[in-house]
Amino acid sequence: MIKLFKPVAILALLGFPIAVIGYRMSLYPFSVAATIITYTVVLSVAVFFLSMVITFVKRRSNPAMAKAARTAAYLVMIPIIGMGYLKLTADNVPPIHNISTDVTNPPAFDKIAGIRSEHHNPLNYDAETLASAQVSAYPNVKTLLTDVPTQAAFDRALSVAKSLGWEIVNVNAEAGVIEATQTTMLWGFKDDVVIRVAQQGDKTAIDLRSVSRIGISDLGANAKRIEAFLEKFVATN
Repeated sequence: MIKLFKPVAILALLGFPIAVIGYRMSLYPFSVAATIITYTVVLSVAVFFLSMVITFVKRRSNPAMAKAARTAAYLVMIPIIGMGYLKLTADNVPPIHNISTDVTNPPAFDKIAGIRSEHHNPLNYDAETLASAQVSAYPNVKTLLTDVPTQAAFDRALSVAKSLGWEIVNVNAEAGVIEATQTTMLWGFKDDVVIRVAQQGDKTAIDLRSVSRIGISDLGANAKRIEAFLEKFVATN
């Protein structure tokens, strides 16, 4: 039985890469990848605890077996720690994926609305459900008011979006709207962003909205994206 521990531990170790690679290659939908990860975690935890028991029981009578079990435990700690970190992150952010600097009048998507399919998350912003959770979790995600003239602010916003590696989908200077998509590095998820640049009194208001195409919780990714944009916009002269 102990001979199976290392192969099983290695299988558990490969579960996450298999899930990611298969999804990126369009071999199966994300739901299948998520199932693979779930089973990987269950298998890893089972192997870890069983390995610890064998290590303790056989530490004197069969040191070789105890060592093999210990090695298996070390291997499966990698996916356990990785998924534990993701779980901790998920528990510390609200389960939302639609973030806006303006929660009362969020920027509206135009061209991107026609790109997203019926299988993607809806673009409508439910303020009653999202606003309080967002404001509480991400207080820095709010409208940026600047003294930069509107047209110059629009040009800067477009430049910043490009510098962040966003794929520009729509540029409408007359409406003050920029639409873009960012593809995440690991999973290749596509999140959509709309930037609105508008005159507000003697200031220029910069608003953004970032929405994930799939998933319930974005693990804070959309808020971080908006914050990164705003920080770079302010830092750019």
